[in-house]
Amino acid sequence: MKKILVTLLSLTAMLLADTYVGDKACLECHKKEHKEWQGSDHDLAMQIANATTVLGDFNNAHLNYNGIITTFFKKDGKFMVRTDGADGKLHDYEVSYTFGVYPLQQYMVKFPNGRVQVLDKAWDSRPKSQGGGRWFHLHEKE
Repeated sequence: MKKILVTLLSLTAMLLADTYVGDKACLECHKKEHKEWQGSDHDLAMQIANATTVLGDFNNAHLNYNGIITTFFKKDGKFMVRTDGADGKLHDYEVSYTFGVYPLQQYMVKFPNGRVQVLDKAWDSRPKSQGGGRWFHLHEKE
């Protein structure tokens, strides 16, 4: 328990310092935990969007939700989403980060007002045989 408390206090201090030090800062004192953590769902929870981390179909795939057509595509090597904005009109947004890996992956975009937010559309990363391999709206029943 003491080890966890010390770790939490250290993490809090890093956050308060407004400086992200990365996982390497923990490695020296926590080699075993670091090794077990690598590749885990927690390690892969949030990653910069790139060809390795993005699991969704961005080959001009479409999702129709309540008549709003969202398009997932690539432009200049970037992963993009054309979907409705706060004004109700379609806009193109660059995917900045992935959030999650399995059984679904969500995508975070930087909006014009500076906010980084998870979209309400997600990729079902399960195999097609299990109903995955598809885009869906997080609030399909609403």
